Amino acid sequence: MKLQVITQTTGRSGRVMQQKRLVQGDWIRVGRAASSEIHLADPRVALNQGLIMDRGGIVYTEGEAGIVNPGSTTRKAVKSVRLKAGASIEVGPYKFTALEPPAGYDGAITIELVRPLEAATTGDIRSRATKLSLSSLRLPKRWAAWAFFVILGIVFFALPAARVLDLPWRAASEANAITGDRFWNPGPVILAHQPFEMKCAACHEVAFEHVKDRACLECHRNIGHHVSQEMLKPAGGAPGMFEGQRCTSCHVDHKGTKTTHRDNDRMCVDCHKDVRGKSNLATSLNVTDFAANHPPFRLTLPTETGLKRIRMDGKTPIKESSNLIFPHDIHLDPKGIKSPSKGRVKLECAACHAPNASKNTFEPVTMKKNCQECHRLEFEPAVTTREVPHGNAREAKVVVEEFYANLALNGVKDSFVKAFGVESEGLLRRVGEPSEDQRKVALNMAGKKADKVAHELFEVRSCKICHAVTREDKADGPDWTVAKIRANNLWMPAVRFDHKAHAQAPCADCHNVAKSKSSTDVAMPTIDDCRKCHGGSKHTVEKTLTSNCLMCHGFHDLKHPYDPTFKPKGTTRVAEGPAGAR
Repeated sequence: MKLQVITQTTGRSGRVMQQKRLVQGDWIRVGRAASSEIHLADPRVALNQGLIMDRGGIVYTEGEAGIVNPGSTTRKAVKSVRLKAGASIEVGPYKFTALEPPAGYDGAITIELVRPLEAATTGDIRSRATKLSLSSLRLPKRWAAWAFFVILGIVFFALPAARVLDLPWRAASEANAITGDRFWNPGPVILAHQPFEMKCAACHEVAFEHVKDRACLECHRNIGHHVSQEMLKPAGGAPGMFEGQRCTSCHVDHKGTKTTHRDNDRMCVDCHKDVRGKSNLATSLNVTDFAANHPPFRLTLPTETGLKRIRMDGKTPIKESSNLIFPHDIHLDPKGIKSPSKGRVKLECAACHAPNASKNTFEPVTMKKNCQECHRLEFEPAVTTREVPHGNAREAKVVVEEFYANLALNGVKDSFVKAFGVESEGLLRRVGEPSEDQRKVALNMAGKKADKVAHELFEVRSCKICHAVTREDKADGPDWTVAKIRANNLWMPAVRFDHKAHAQAPCADCHNVAKSKSSTDVAMPTIDDCRKCHGGSKHTVEKTLTSNCLMCHGFHDLKHPYDPTFKPKGTTRVAEGPAGAR
């Protein structure tokens, strides 16, 4: 993306001056940070205020809803704005106006500071400092210090403590608005804790003491630990894993409404920089930073004996055994593929892989929804459009046998001739009562025809094309078995990945299957593919996103109870219990 940025300033004489420059990149950062491509040197602008991207046109977006369109009558704040020619937005004290881009450019904007900071003269600052000095008031410093100490003690200690301590004048103080917890409140709690935000004792059981784990477990009683109890035990005289750690070692409330976990890698790296030194049962490799020191990804593949985990280290080719025959290259042919009813159809990834309701992953691919329009299961198209059921080989064979048995006994002449190649009609349609021998001959002919058609259906033109099929010859005729599909929908179970957050990237950027000739090919992205966009916890690579451990990994595993010995006091302690009951 090539963007022309015009910085517009107005001199004291009213003369407008413009400075033009080219800014180029996949996305352009706007903010006060030195690394921003569009640097706004104003303390009212965030370090990373927003991004400008090309999404079929220039789009400006911010992480929080803070953009205001001056032309709007409601001046409603939004998260992103498409910058068409003539559109303008407010970015902090600046005004961005979109222009028609010159030739060779994808977009053009002007930037103008419309609300300058009010500057104070040096003389004003000096005079104010002189007036506010203690010496100018002729007050002794010791007397003033004691006075402030007493005031602070009363307002910020004695009055708030009256709400906790059982003092004679507690009832009177509670009626006074000045004794509220707002003096001590360090900030808002997360949304999930807001129903009991005013009941401090729900978490803070004892005044002036840290929040205990049991207070957290009273509600989060089903939370899982990070690893099993066996891995937590100390080995070789070393301290046990997580010994001395509490819930609040990682989770701190009153720091915003979105989350409580600490947004840094220190807690993770303390163990994972030498994870096998912490536990002999650990199977993972050492990690300190995604960009600098992270092992290749490890995939989980289903096999006949269970799940198998294989690391993508490039030493051994990884093959998927799904029992499905599906060449992506044929289905993604740029020229299209033949359809029974629509001629040549050009397929894309979305033809089979449809996002689920949350759009973070995909709906399962099914025969009926994704395949049957082209891969029809008709077995006698000259006579009927009926298809055999998909999913059970035995049921499919029974449908074929019953069809030809009925046709041999009751079929009209036209259908009988097309199916059996004999100038006749169904036995029961002929003149006279058929003998038992005639019935046997008709049903024998139907059975042979059914076996022949079933052979073609399973081994030649339908099932065999996509499935692994085995045949077993029995006394009453052949029988077929179709291998069960082992479709892998969870390649990295220990990773949180949201496809919705990556929707701006083409599928082929991560899954290069256009030339894949076999369904055994694994088209999962490697760590090098992810590092093209994601940096480590420290932003050291340009045009990458700062990415810490918690962006992709969780901590708690529901398979491992946090404290098997914990016994909750009750289920109403927070919702109905009095504030001082705990």
